[in-house]
Amino acid sequence: MKKTNLIAVLALAATPAFLHAQTTSYSDVVGYSKYSLSAGQYIFSPTFVKTSLYTGSGTVSSKTLAVSGVTTSSLAPSSFTGSTPNYPRAYVEILSGSYAGVVFDITSVSTSSVTSADFPSDLNGQTVSFLIRQHVTLGDVFTPASGMAEYSDAITLFNSDGSTSIRYLAGGIVTTDDFETPAGHTPIYPGSGVILNIGGNVTLSLAGSVKSTIAKVPVYPGINNIVGTLDPSSGLMATSSTLATSLGAFTDSATLYSNNGAFSLQNFIYSDGESVTDDGFNAYNASNSPTIPSGAGLIVNVPSPSYIVLNSPVK
Repeated sequence: MKKTNLIAVLALAATPAFLHAQTTSYSDVVGYSKYSLSAGQYIFSPTFVKTSLYTGSGTVSSKTLAVSGVTTSSLAPSSFTGSTPNYPRAYVEILSGSYAGVVFDITSVSTSSVTSADFPSDLNGQTVSFLIRQHVTLGDVFTPASGMAEYSDAITLFNSDGSTSIRYLAGGIVTTDDFETPAGHTPIYPGSGVILNIGGNVTLSLAGSVKSTIAKVPVYPGINNIVGTLDPSSGLMATSSTLATSLGAFTDSATLYSNNGAFSLQNFIYSDGESVTDDGFNAYNASNSPTIPSGAGLIVNVPSPSYIVLNSPVK
């Protein structure tokens, strides 16, 4: 069955200097989009992030960054603390240095600092620019208003440890596969996504901020890593992306499937270190480049942990 993407015109909320990239700025560009899906299987990757709650710079000390003037309740780990599963509510995104584009979950917060247990040891003592956002969650995206069928339409997440988690709508909320435990607070990390299996028409309406900085999406060996585009306005041609330099030459692979519900194989994408190629290592060009639709994504497989870099769609 045919799938139609209805991408709304972006409501740009930025200065002309920001739009022409003449100065460094982290002002939010906001927008709205709608995706109409028919029955079938899809890769779905949200194209927006939430509004920045804090932007600043500071020195990482014992996995902690100093902050001021933020509401601790908006950053504290989820109110589901003590239940299973529990997930962080917000993250720190590094904006400078070698970790620019990487996000780290906030594990604790005070009135003057945020802490992430995930900060790597080589960040300790470094001064970095950073911002803080709340996570986009399954509950933000998948609602009863979307037409998702309760107890049957499934949302599958691939976890970094190789396991999978299945989520459903049940009783008007997103739950685990027991149809009882609340799981709408499950985060969808920037540039990542989920697999949808739906039995009828679903309309997903998204609104938020267009990411104005690069994203480094972590990918792990032994699992199907879902990587999207973060572009709410158009698809992304593989030849115009950073896949040539993000994918390990002759080792890493990305797989593109159809976006019409059939989930049929469309293209393999590899890298020779300079260009994106097919599975015979023949370079793609502008005339035959695979294109990842807005809101869709790739399945990336790697032999060792790395990052896929996504450029900001804001030009």
